[in-house]
Amino acid sequence: MRGRTAVFTALTILCVTLSLPAGGFAQESPPPPTGAAAYPDGLVHSVVQGDTLWDLSAKYLGSPWNWQELWERNRFITNPHYIYPGIRVVVFPHPAREYAIPVEETPAAVPSEAPPLPAEVEKPIERAAAAPPPPKPPILDILPSEFVRAGEFLKEKPTGIGAIRGGEEPKVAFSEGDRVHLRLVKEIPAGQLLGVYRVRGPITTPGDRPVTGYVRYLAGILQSSGKDGGESFGVVRTSFEDLNREDLISEEIPSYRPVTLSPAPAGTTATAIAGQMENSELAAGNFVFLDRGSSSGVAPGNGFRLFDVGDQSAGTESEMSTSARVEVGEAVVVRVSPEYSTAYIVKSVQSFSAGVKAVAGPASGVAK
Repeated sequence: MRGRTAVFTALTILCVTLSLPAGGFAQESPPPPTGAAAYPDGLVHSVVQGDTLWDLSAKYLGSPWNWQELWERNRFITNPHYIYPGIRVVVFPHPAREYAIPVEETPAAVPSEAPPLPAEVEKPIERAAAAPPPPKPPILDILPSEFVRAGEFLKEKPTGIGAIRGGEEPKVAFSEGDRVHLRLVKEIPAGQLLGVYRVRGPITTPGDRPVTGYVRYLAGILQSSGKDGGESFGVVRTSFEDLNREDLISEEIPSYRPVTLSPAPAGTTATAIAGQMENSELAAGNFVFLDRGSSSGVAPGNGFRLFDVGDQSAGTESEMSTSARVEVGEAVVVRVSPEYSTAYIVKSVQSFSAGVKAVAGPASGVAK
């Protein structure tokens, strides 16, 4: 009888064990990888009606202004601002950010007298310390949405492919979500994104090398809705400021590129010929245009110190009288043309106006 009871008990335990889920005895599995680790060969997105690289960049890469990164991975797309349903876009998501949580360790108690080590204990093998990874180059601390608005200084008045003719509602200015009538000089398919640019000028610049030109910068983005009754329509997707009928529409849309800080050629000097906006006083967070460009060796990432030197000539930094000059700020170049460059003011001691001198020098405290 006892033998039958023991056999029955053993069978019962075996059945219960087999009925338990396998995970009950397994260790907890690690969390699934995210970002680039989850898709080493890229994530394939099948385009549907209404998709744009601008929107896909916002979804997968964290900012719509990273759209250029998607285009570089999918060069079969001829127009980066218009993609159509059915095509497949390969996306390489950015890796997830890692956050280190500091842990305070309690020091182990030290005995009053350490026991003597036995004579047979071997000395540990000394290994060479691993070489530290090379430091990453410093990057300008600027938001992508600020970077794309940098703009440029042009000698000739810029042109576009049209302008906003009016809105469905009787409004003087237009902002995000407004449906607007467009006056275009070419056919634009429904769904294509268009840049809206603000133009100022003509502006006659101060300084030793006066020039007359125009300032152009991005004011917003709109999306074509195609034609209705022979008239072109669009919807304002985003607006940095209210859009108006004088703004230019262009097929060009800027993208974000990290700006690696680098020294400008020694002795390079320039004059701040104009600010981006109409405000007469400039300060940190504003863009300013310099009268030196790539033909003078200026490149994105170059740092400049800004000085108010009164009526003195530009000269080199050593030629400026220390008694007359006053340092008012620092700026980093973000965009260049052969003759001019656009710089982001990263620091200002006081507000200042166009006409200040820019001297090549490192811009401190701007890296990220």
